[in-house]
Amino acid sequence: MGWVDRTVLIVLGVAYKAVKGLFINSLSLDGGKDTVELPKLHVTCPVSISDRNVQLYERAIALQEERSSKASGKRMADQFLLAAMTNQLMLLLVVHPGLPVSPLGGVNVRNRIEFFSGSDDTLRDMTAYATVGGKNNLARVVKRGIEFDIHVDIRSTRSNNNLVLRQIITILAPCKTKPSTSKATTTSTEEKEDEVEYNTIGQVEMSSSAPGLWCRVCGDYNPIHVSSLLAKLFGFPGKIAHGNHVVAKTLKMMDCEGKMEGCGQGKDRWVEMQFRRPMVLPIRLGVEVGAGNSNDLVHWQCVGKQGKVHVTGTVGQM
Repeated sequence: MGWVDRTVLIVLGVAYKAVKGLFINSLSLDGGKDTVELPKLHVTCPVSISDRNVQLYERAIALQEERSSKASGKRMADQFLLAAMTNQLMLLLVVHPGLPVSPLGGVNVRNRIEFFSGSDDTLRDMTAYATVGGKNNLARVVKRGIEFDIHVDIRSTRSNNNLVLRQIITILAPCKTKPSTSKATTTSTEEKEDEVEYNTIGQVEMSSSAPGLWCRVCGDYNPIHVSSLLAKLFGFPGKIAHGNHVVAKTLKMMDCEGKMEGCGQGKDRWVEMQFRRPMVLPIRLGVEVGAGNSNDLVHWQCVGKQGKVHVTGTVGQM
């Protein structure tokens, strides 16, 4: 099944759940619970990175002012392509008829991606495994709805099924909830953060046409990204940038400026990101990088007008 077929399934899944939601409230929450068990679902598909995939990705993450890279070894921005290409598996699970959550209004609030070192040959033939729900992966009841994690593992079929990439995608699905404790009334993104002194290293510019480039990379044709009119129907002021698109450009800028050197170039690394505010297009974001109390972590954030932080993140070594 190609990305076009998967896109058709996603569109049909959204339409089915939208119509179903008009008549049936599919998610039943008992008052006073902090967690809820969703049905365990999974999807598997082969993955292979072609030269065409690389070309589309490089075009999508091109910076306004191209600069030579100061990074040695593998660049995290290049490794991020694999996470982008398998994003459709998350969408397929969200629209799955067996998942009692509506995709309408749902937002990606947080991601963690782990990159495992290996030869480029391992990227030719891979298999992606995506799962959601089950007793060992409970959804969390929060103030605005429920948060649930989708796990995506990508393994090489050429290297003894070695793990190439692991991703945890956290989705917030809006619904009426009654959390039992004050601790559950906020999303887990609102944790106490390390004190960091940031310095600006450049700017990322996202034009109104940016989603069109990223859609060809990841296959995410969510209406809020492709149409200003449809985005307004969902309550946004205009077309919204893909969060991962902004992160990919940010990582490229950090690679080019040599800001990843303390995180072990070419070794197993991870990146975490939290999406704080929707990024209405067009938008210009300042990329700020800093170090906290731990020297082996690199903190970064994307800041818009009036100093409003839209995305925050951390890079580290495993």
